[in-house]
Amino acid sequence: MVRILHFADLHLDRSFAGLSVAPSEAAKRREELRAALRRIVDLALELDVDALTVGGDLYEHERAGPDTGNFIASEFARLAPKRVLVAPGNHDPYVPDSLYWRLEWPPNVHIFQTMSWEPVELSDTLTLWGAGHRGPAVRDNLLATLNVEAGRPFTREDIERSSVDFALLGHYHELRLRPQDAPRYAYPGSPEPLDFSETGDHYVLLLTANGQGLSCEPRKINEVVYQTSAIDITGMSTSDAIRKAICALAEDEAAARAIMRVTLTGQPESDLDLDLNALLQSTHDRFRYLDPIIDKTDTPFDLEQIAEESTTRGAFARMLRQEMADSPPADLPVLQNALHYGLRAFAGQEIRRR
Repeated sequence: MVRILHFADLHLDRSFAGLSVAPSEAAKRREELRAALRRIVDLALELDVDALTVGGDLYEHERAGPDTGNFIASEFARLAPKRVLVAPGNHDPYVPDSLYWRLEWPPNVHIFQTMSWEPVELSDTLTLWGAGHRGPAVRDNLLATLNVEAGRPFTREDIERSSVDFALLGHYHELRLRPQDAPRYAYPGSPEPLDFSETGDHYVLLLTANGQGLSCEPRKINEVVYQTSAIDITGMSTSDAIRKAICALAEDEAAARAIMRVTLTGQPESDLDLDLNALLQSTHDRFRYLDPIIDKTDTPFDLEQIAEESTTRGAFARMLRQEMADSPPADLPVLQNALHYGLRAFAGQEIRRR
């Protein structure tokens, strides 16, 4: 039996600049990515796997320096003599100034240096084939050239035609097993979520090969969670009410530990003084980290006043209100949305789907 632990898309030294996070939080996130690599190596030791494989984007080439390279090398050295097989990706390509090129790696680490498929025998019955990116943008269909009997993009048919039993991949940041009923290839996703688009659990993959075939088991690995919560503030007239609603989210322990983003929706009272920065400053300490609060509320309209206007907007409001009065109840939601979107357009406001 041969067992392989596979991960990808760790993105060590990510800037996190696009998340509007404070520099201290960005630094903390980078340290948490390092902690994830330590946990992955610990898990590989605990499971006594035969090899650890990396499906690209281990680090970010534009930011990673020798300290990060030395950290990676020292972690992989802990697994010796077990093999560590690294396929460079588009964010960490094998190029002359890369960490892969410049550093001296432990003897148990093998880096696939070319776009040509290279075999590595892990046992008498199992051979792993790998290829690495030589630049940040690769569009070649690598699997089209792989046939073990005689990348990206590729198709399921490419895998079947190649005669490989299983393809361990990287690039997508969420878990993907394809096809789900009897997987032939898998993306583990990022071990730690990297932004608010990457919600839920994150995984590494344990691949087991024996005389009966191959099995692939996702193993949860992340400790960080991103969460987005929407609060409907319709009818609220004080900032204190909104503050209490935000703090109520933190009563859930998981939410309090999350990197949280709060979006305010609905239609508050017209006299509400909505100071987003003040709300953030008075609630951020309830959470591990609270992103700047987003205002997606609707500006209240005085329909009675608008309908009295001798303007195009007034005529529009009168027409829609009359249609709503004459229409069956089933048609009211569509007409109400039409009135809402139309008045926002007249006001020059962003049109957001309700």
